[in-house]
Amino acid sequence: MFNTSETIKDLESIEGRRLLHEFFHDRRVKNFSEIRTLFECWKVCRSATNIQLGDGRRMRFESSLGMKLGTRVFFEEIVSTYYYNTIQGLVYFGAMLVLVGVGLYLSGYDLLFALGGLAIEALFLLLLATVTAFSRNDEPGTAVTPTGLSDTLISSINSSIREMTTAVSDLFRLISQTDIRQDVLLTKLTENYSRINSDNARKYLDRMDQTNALFREQAEATQALLHNLLQQQQQMAQQTRRLLNQADAQAGAEA
Repeated sequence: MFNTSETIKDLESIEGRRLLHEFFHDRRVKNFSEIRTLFECWKVCRSATNIQLGDGRRMRFESSLGMKLGTRVFFEEIVSTYYYNTIQGLVYFGAMLVLVGVGLYLSGYDLLFALGGLAIEALFLLLLATVTAFSRNDEPGTAVTPTGLSDTLISSINSSIREMTTAVSDLFRLISQTDIRQDVLLTKLTENYSRINSDNARKYLDRMDQTNALFREQAEATQALLHNLLQQQQQMAQQTRRLLNQADAQAGAEA
Protein backbone atom coordinates (compact mmCIF):
# COMPACT_ATOMS: atom_id res chain seq x y z
CA MET A 1 0.00 0.00 0.00
CA PHE A 2 1.25 3.44 -0.95
CA ASN A 3 1.05 6.28 1.52
CA THR A 4 2.05 9.34 -0.45
CA SER A 5 0.67 12.84 -0.89
CA GLU A 6 0.70 14.66 -4.20
CA THR A 7 -0.61 18.03 -5.30
CA ILE A 8 -2.29 18.76 -8.62
CA LYS A 9 -3.96 21.89 -9.97
CA ASP A 10 -7.61 20.80 -9.92
CA LEU A 11 -9.97 18.11 -11.16
CA GLU A 12 -10.49 19.83 -14.52
CA SER A 13 -6.93 19.13 -15.59
CA ILE A 14 -5.99 15.93 -17.38
CA GLU A 15 -4.40 14.50 -14.23
CA GLY A 16 -7.45 15.50 -12.19
CA ARG A 17 -9.89 13.85 -14.62
CA ARG A 18 -7.83 10.65 -14.61
CA LEU A 19 -7.79 10.77 -10.83
CA LEU A 20 -11.56 11.22 -10.77
CA HIS A 21 -12.00 7.99 -12.77
CA GLU A 22 -9.77 6.15 -10.30
CA PHE A 23 -11.76 7.54 -7.38
CA PHE A 24 -15.04 6.46 -9.03
CA HIS A 25 -13.87 2.88 -9.54
CA ASP A 26 -12.53 2.77 -5.98
CA ARG A 27 -15.79 4.00 -4.44
CA ARG A 28 -17.91 1.86 -6.76
CA VAL A 29 -16.29 -1.27 -5.37
CA LYS A 30 -16.66 -0.17 -1.74
CA ASN A 31 -20.17 1.26 -1.85
CA PHE A 32 -23.25 -0.91 -2.02
CA SER A 33 -25.37 1.80 -3.65
CA GLU A 34 -24.66 3.42 -7.03
CA ILE A 35 -26.48 6.55 -5.84
CA ARG A 36 -24.04 6.97 -2.98
CA THR A 37 -21.08 6.57 -5.34
CA LEU A 38 -22.48 9.22 -7.69
CA PHE A 39 -23.16 11.60 -4.80
CA GLU A 40 -19.61 11.21 -3.47
CA CYS A 41 -18.13 11.84 -6.91
CA TRP A 42 -20.30 14.92 -7.38
CA LYS A 43 -19.26 16.22 -3.97
CA VAL A 44 -15.59 15.70 -4.81
CA CYS A 45 -16.02 17.55 -8.12
CA ARG A 46 -17.72 20.49 -6.43
CA SER A 47 -15.81 21.14 -3.25
CA ALA A 48 -13.08 18.60 -2.49
CA THR A 49 -9.58 19.90 -1.74
CA ASN A 50 -8.10 16.42 -1.27
CA ILE A 51 -9.09 12.80 -1.74
CA GLN A 52 -7.88 9.48 -0.38
CA LEU A 53 -7.60 6.59 -2.84
CA GLY A 54 -7.89 2.92 -2.00
CA ASP A 55 -4.16 2.27 -2.53
CA GLY A 56 -3.23 4.80 0.13
CA ARG A 57 -2.44 7.77 -2.09
CA ARG A 58 -3.68 11.14 -0.92
CA MET A 59 -4.11 13.76 -3.59
CA ARG A 60 -4.39 17.48 -2.84
CA PHE A 61 -5.85 20.15 -5.13
CA GLU A 62 -4.73 23.73 -5.40
CA SER A 63 -8.36 24.83 -5.82
CA SER A 64 -11.84 23.36 -5.92
CA LEU A 65 -14.05 23.70 -8.99
CA GLY A 66 -17.23 25.03 -7.42
CA MET A 67 -20.84 24.13 -8.20
CA LYS A 68 -21.09 25.01 -11.92
CA LEU A 69 -17.69 23.79 -13.16
CA GLY A 70 -17.65 20.83 -10.79
CA THR A 71 -21.08 19.67 -12.00
CA ARG A 72 -19.96 19.95 -15.62
CA VAL A 73 -16.84 17.85 -14.94
CA PHE A 74 -18.97 15.33 -13.02
CA PHE A 75 -21.36 14.89 -15.99
CA GLU A 76 -18.54 14.79 -18.54
CA GLU A 77 -16.33 12.26 -16.79
CA ILE A 78 -18.73 10.13 -14.72
CA VAL A 79 -22.33 10.25 -15.90
CA SER A 80 -21.68 10.45 -19.65
CA THR A 81 -18.97 7.80 -19.52
CA TYR A 82 -20.51 5.17 -17.25
CA TYR A 83 -24.26 5.76 -17.34
CA TYR A 84 -25.10 6.94 -20.85
CA ASN A 85 -26.27 3.50 -22.00
CA THR A 86 -28.40 3.19 -18.85
CA ILE A 87 -30.06 6.53 -19.60
CA GLN A 88 -30.69 5.48 -23.19
CA GLY A 89 -32.29 2.30 -21.89
CA LEU A 90 -34.56 4.40 -19.65
CA VAL A 91 -35.60 6.45 -22.69
CA TYR A 92 -36.59 3.28 -24.58
CA PHE A 93 -38.34 2.02 -21.45
CA GLY A 94 -40.31 5.29 -21.35
CA ALA A 95 -41.29 4.82 -25.00
CA MET A 96 -42.58 1.36 -24.07
CA LEU A 97 -44.62 2.91 -21.25
CA VAL A 98 -46.12 5.37 -23.75
CA LEU A 99 -47.19 2.51 -26.02
CA VAL A 100 -48.65 0.56 -23.09
CA GLY A 101 -50.52 3.67 -21.91
CA VAL A 102 -51.96 4.20 -25.39
CA GLY A 103 -53.01 0.55 -25.53
CA LEU A 104 -54.74 0.81 -22.15
CA TYR A 105 -56.51 3.98 -23.26
CA LEU A 106 -57.75 2.32 -26.44
CA SER A 107 -58.92 -0.63 -24.34
CA GLY A 108 -61.24 1.65 -22.41
CA TYR A 109 -59.10 2.70 -19.47
CA ASP A 110 -58.66 6.31 -18.35
CA LEU A 111 -56.61 8.77 -20.41
CA LEU A 112 -54.34 9.31 -17.39
CA PHE A 113 -52.49 6.06 -18.19
CA ALA A 114 -51.36 7.46 -21.56
CA LEU A 115 -50.55 10.88 -20.09
CA GLY A 116 -48.58 9.26 -17.26
CA GLY A 117 -46.46 7.34 -19.77
CA LEU A 118 -45.83 10.57 -21.68
CA ALA A 119 -44.79 12.35 -18.47
CA ILE A 120 -42.32 9.60 -17.52
CA GLU A 121 -40.88 9.55 -21.03
CA ALA A 122 -40.52 13.35 -20.92
CA LEU A 123 -38.51 13.07 -17.67
CA PHE A 124 -36.20 10.44 -19.20
CA LEU A 125 -35.69 12.61 -22.29
CA LEU A 126 -34.91 15.59 -20.04
CA LEU A 127 -32.30 13.48 -18.25
CA LEU A 128 -30.81 12.41 -21.59
CA ALA A 129 -30.76 16.01 -22.80
CA THR A 130 -29.01 17.13 -19.60
CA VAL A 131 -26.34 14.43 -19.91
CA THR A 132 -25.86 15.28 -23.59
CA ALA A 133 -25.56 18.99 -22.86
CA PHE A 134 -22.77 18.32 -20.35
CA SER A 135 -21.02 15.71 -22.50
CA ARG A 136 -17.56 16.53 -23.81
CA ASN A 137 -17.48 17.47 -27.50
CA ASP A 138 -15.61 15.23 -29.94
CA GLU A 139 -12.22 16.44 -31.08
CA PRO A 140 -12.04 17.20 -34.84
CA GLY A 141 -10.92 14.18 -36.83
CA THR A 142 -11.35 11.66 -34.02
CA ALA A 143 -13.87 8.87 -33.89
CA VAL A 144 -14.04 8.60 -30.09
CA THR A 145 -14.18 11.28 -27.41
CA PRO A 146 -11.59 11.39 -24.60
CA THR A 147 -14.16 9.89 -22.25
CA GLY A 148 -14.96 6.99 -24.57
CA LEU A 149 -18.26 8.15 -26.08
CA SER A 150 -18.72 7.17 -29.73
CA ASP A 151 -19.44 9.54 -32.60
CA THR A 152 -22.96 8.09 -32.87
CA LEU A 153 -24.07 9.94 -29.72
CA ILE A 154 -25.97 12.68 -31.54
CA SER A 155 -27.51 10.24 -34.02
CA SER A 156 -28.70 8.04 -31.14
CA ILE A 157 -30.25 11.02 -29.41
CA ASN A 158 -31.93 12.14 -32.62
CA SER A 159 -33.23 8.60 -33.14
CA SER A 160 -34.68 8.56 -29.61
CA ILE A 161 -36.30 11.95 -30.12
CA ARG A 162 -37.76 10.86 -33.46
CA GLU A 163 -39.19 7.72 -31.84
CA MET A 164 -40.66 9.80 -29.04
CA THR A 165 -42.15 12.27 -31.52
CA THR A 166 -43.64 9.43 -33.54
CA ALA A 167 -45.14 7.87 -30.40
CA VAL A 168 -46.66 11.19 -29.34
CA SER A 169 -48.08 11.87 -32.82
CA ASP A 170 -49.51 8.33 -32.92
CA LEU A 171 -51.06 8.91 -29.50
CA PHE A 172 -52.78 12.14 -30.57
CA ARG A 173 -53.86 10.54 -33.85
CA LEU A 174 -55.42 7.63 -31.96
CA ILE A 175 -57.08 10.04 -29.52
CA SER A 176 -58.54 12.07 -32.41
CA GLN A 177 -59.76 8.88 -34.11
CA THR A 178 -61.30 7.75 -30.83
CA ASP A 179 -63.07 11.10 -30.46
CA ILE A 180 -64.41 10.78 -34.02
CA ARG A 181 -65.66 7.27 -33.29
CA GLN A 182 -67.27 8.54 -30.10
CA ASP A 183 -68.99 11.33 -32.05
CA VAL A 184 -70.30 8.80 -34.59
CA LEU A 185 -71.53 6.50 -31.83
CA LEU A 186 -73.16 9.42 -30.06
CA THR A 187 -74.89 10.48 -33.29
CA LYS A 188 -76.15 6.94 -33.91
CA LEU A 189 -77.29 6.67 -30.29
CA THR A 190 -79.16 9.98 -30.62
CA GLU A 191 -80.79 8.83 -33.85
CA ASN A 192 -81.80 5.51 -32.32
CA TYR A 193 -83.14 7.26 -29.25
CA SER A 194 -85.14 9.68 -31.41
CA ARG A 195 -86.49 6.79 -33.52
CA ILE A 196 -87.47 4.85 -30.42
CA ASN A 197 -89.15 7.92 -28.98
CA SER A 198 -91.05 8.54 -32.22
CA ASP A 199 -92.14 4.89 -32.33
CA ASN A 200 -93.24 5.05 -28.73
CA ALA A 201 -95.08 8.31 -29.42
CA ARG A 202 -96.91 6.77 -32.36
CA LYS A 203 -97.86 3.73 -30.28
CA TYR A 204 -99.05 5.99 -27.48
CA LEU A 205 -101.17 8.06 -29.90
CA ASP A 206 -102.66 4.88 -31.38
CA ARG A 207 -103.56 3.66 -27.92
CA MET A 208 -105.05 7.07 -27.10
CA ASP A 209 -107.14 6.92 -30.28
CA GLN A 210 -108.34 3.43 -29.38
CA THR A 211 -109.17 4.55 -25.85
CA ASN A 212 -111.04 7.61 -27.13
CA ALA A 213 -113.01 5.44 -29.56
CA LEU A 214 -113.99 3.11 -26.70
CA PHE A 215 -115.02 6.10 -24.61
CA ARG A 216 -117.16 7.45 -27.47
CA GLU A 217 -118.84 4.07 -27.97
CA GLN A 218 -119.51 3.81 -24.25
CA ALA A 219 -120.89 7.36 -24.17
CA GLU A 220 -123.17 6.65 -27.12
CA ALA A 221 -124.41 3.42 -25.52
CA THR A 222 -125.04 5.28 -22.25
CA GLN A 223 -126.96 8.04 -24.04
CA ALA A 224 -129.13 5.44 -25.88
CA LEU A 225 -129.85 3.67 -22.59
CA LEU A 226 -130.88 6.94 -20.93
CA HIS A 227 -133.11 7.82 -23.87
CA ASN A 228 -134.87 4.44 -23.62
CA LEU A 229 -135.34 4.90 -19.87
CA LEU A 230 -136.88 8.34 -20.40
CA GLN A 231 -139.29 7.01 -23.00
CA GLN A 232 -140.33 4.18 -20.68
CA GLN A 233 -140.90 6.66 -17.83
CA GLN A 234 -143.03 8.86 -20.10
CA GLN A 235 -145.10 5.88 -21.22
CA MET A 236 -145.63 4.79 -17.60
CA ALA A 237 -146.67 8.34 -16.65
CA GLN A 238 -149.24 8.46 -19.45
CA GLN A 239 -150.68 5.09 -18.41
CA THR A 240 -150.87 6.32 -14.83
CA ARG A 241 -152.76 9.43 -15.87
CA ARG A 242 -155.23 7.37 -17.97
CA LEU A 243 -155.86 5.06 -15.04
CA LEU A 244 -156.49 8.04 -12.77
CA ASN A 245 -158.85 9.58 -15.25
CA GLN A 246 -160.80 6.32 -15.56
CA ALA A 247 -160.99 6.05 -11.81
CA ASP A 248 -162.32 9.60 -11.52
CA ALA A 249 -164.94 8.90 -14.20
CA GLN A 250 -166.24 5.78 -12.43
CA ALA A 251 -166.40 7.62 -9.11
CA GLY A 252 -168.53 10.37 -10.72
CA ALA A 253 -170.89 7.89 -12.29
CA GLU A 254 -171.55 6.08 -9.04
CA ALA A 255 -172.25 9.34 -7.27
